[in-house]
Amino acid sequence: MSKDNILSQMPMDLGDNLKLRFATSNDTDALAEFNARLHEAENVGPGIRDLMSGDHPTCKAGDFTIVENTNTGKIVSSMCLISQTWTYSGIPFKFGQPEYVATEVPYRRRGFVRKQFEVIHALSETRGELMQGITGIPWYYRLFGYEMALDMEAEQVIDGMHIPPLKKSETETCRLRPRMETDNAFIQELYANAIQSQLFACPRSPALWEYEFNGRSIGSDACRKWLIIEDMEGIRLGYVQHLQWCFEGFSELGNPGTNFLVMQMELKPGVGYLYLIPSLLRALWEKAQTTPVTPENKNPEVVGIQFMLGREHSVYKTLPKHFVRKEPPYAWYIRVPDLIAFLRHIRPALEKHLISTVAENYTDELKLNFYRSGVHLKFHDGNLTEIADWTPEDIEDGDAQFPDLTFLQLLCGRCRTEELASRYVDCWASGTAAVLLDCLFPRFTGEVWHL
Repeated sequence: MSKDNILSQMPMDLGDNLKLRFATSNDTDALAEFNARLHEAENVGPGIRDLMSGDHPTCKAGDFTIVENTNTGKIVSSMCLISQTWTYSGIPFKFGQPEYVATEVPYRRRGFVRKQFEVIHALSETRGELMQGITGIPWYYRLFGYEMALDMEAEQVIDGMHIPPLKKSETETCRLRPRMETDNAFIQELYANAIQSQLFACPRSPALWEYEFNGRSIGSDACRKWLIIEDMEGIRLGYVQHLQWCFEGFSELGNPGTNFLVMQMELKPGVGYLYLIPSLLRALWEKAQTTPVTPENKNPEVVGIQFMLGREHSVYKTLPKHFVRKEPPYAWYIRVPDLIAFLRHIRPALEKHLISTVAENYTDELKLNFYRSGVHLKFHDGNLTEIADWTPEDIEDGDAQFPDLTFLQLLCGRCRTEELASRYVDCWASGTAAVLLDCLFPRFTGEVWHL
């Protein structure tokens, strides 16, 4: 069914006194209660209200879908689309994030989520969004054309007991203070500088920055807090972004514990973490002691600091190695409805990725076999002269084979070609193709601060 056809059918009769429709502002209270209850988190309700309020720069009440029981007027299933702009190696592209997917237990396994995804995908397409991504439970969203392909929540944790105390012979090198309005431009500049080197990032417009600083409700699950890192004379050195609550995780011995979550931390150019880290850890730990714990937590005692800064971050190199626990990343579910269109859009980045690699000035072709479809790339002196659909005549045709949606893991920088080939016996690449692919699609090592 085309996007125009399915959108024109809204509201849609699903039978059994059930109707699929777009939400209105009148549904705000019911949707906030519905999602907070089904997601079992009090902070979800204020987040829903923010998205539906009309104040959010990219989302409104009409971006929610609802399956409603027309006899009772009750919501039995819902989801939404949060539109945003991301960048791939600095190239902006439109991105759609389906979120808050929930269905009452008696109404599950009846195709309501699938039908809503069809509507949300069609709505996303009308907005020119070249990629969709959703965070969620394992496996489930593969049913709707998604692959777990982009890293999220790679972290390192240090327990408070291992943070070095200040010795009598020492003085602190830095301290933390709350953000003030006069710090906003400083934070924006450091964030913009930090994401320049990231494969995937979500930049903020002036309107979005204002919303992040002052627009989100205090109780919202998307609300973040900011601290300024400054030296002992009050000179700004950087910033910390953290969640407004401490969340349950695991302590050193694997027992349940609660951690203070650092989501971003950046220093201005010319400043390094090594000199600051003992004082910075002590200041963060002091802040952790006064940060409230989520109501859902069963463990009220805060035991550690959890840095959720991606696979790699400068501060990781300065943390006490013997006392830090590394947690492997989870993953975003990613969908690319038109791979050719996306590859053509990011063509300048792909060409840039070849510079200063063994594939610089490469001239030849590359055929990627997805078994039922494929992509044909042509190169001349390092320039991508053609990106086109290609249909393999045989399952062994081409220079590399990628089953199902596994190519998205390479595209999003989660895996290298050799890693994919070792995990999937029907994934293969010739020696030249493997080197070229790894040059074209570098590894993603960061964390996307999405909307």
